[in-house]
Amino acid sequence: CYLNLRKTDDYMGKYSKIGESTNEALAAGGLSYEPGSLRVRHLLDVVVEDIGFESISEKVTNPLTNLWVAPYYGCMVVRPEFGSTDPVDAEYPVTMDHLMEALGATVVDFPLKTHCCGGHMTQISSETAFELIRQLLHNADESNADVIVTICPMCQLNLDAYQTQVNRHFGTNYKLPILYFTQLIGLAMGIPAKKLGIGKEFVSASAALKKIGLEVEEEPAPAGKRKKDDKSLPMPSGRVEG
Repeated sequence: CYLNLRKTDDYMGKYSKIGESTNEALAAGGLSYEPGSLRVRHLLDVVVEDIGFESISEKVTNPLTNLWVAPYYGCMVVRPEFGSTDPVDAEYPVTMDHLMEALGATVVDFPLKTHCCGGHMTQISSETAFELIRQLLHNADESNADVIVTICPMCQLNLDAYQTQVNRHFGTNYKLPILYFTQLIGLAMGIPAKKLGIGKEFVSASAALKKIGLEVEEEPAPAGKRKKDDKSLPMPSGRVEG
């Protein structure tokens, strides 16, 4: 969502035909948009730049001590032309690393932190999607991470929902919970796990969160439904217990 909004704003300003055709479509609903009139920002940027590590650290009541996290940025937000303005940060970002440290967590070395999760390839090529997901899980597992932390809902979905299929396909046994970075912020600030939506994942976070003294009330995993198109992956079902 972030990248699409940034690209649309940029392209409407750079290419007049795109701007005109977009506004023609918007006019049908009585709308219009002037490129550059809004600043598109990612929530991670807002949290870090507008609030800051120190202010966040001061609000921590339940530090994530003993929790080893692998910060996963994905390939979209850090693209220098639409995301990070720092070339070094684009290659090896550390913003979320520092945020996790401010919450008391231990950040593991995660070299694949900006590699692709497969995106929509899960609906196009299962072989490609499985391999990309496997590489990320393997790298985080080798680093002894308790949890992978994401800043992108698509990344969270792919790594969590398709982990069972990846295990079945490659004969692996990964049980890595995938949580959103705001969920860990909430936990560190004393918000109950259930209010943060924790317990609804396909891969249970129960074992990982016990390391910080938290019990997770899990909801029954949704039953999956296989799609008619054999070329796309079935919707996942069941839960992997950590």
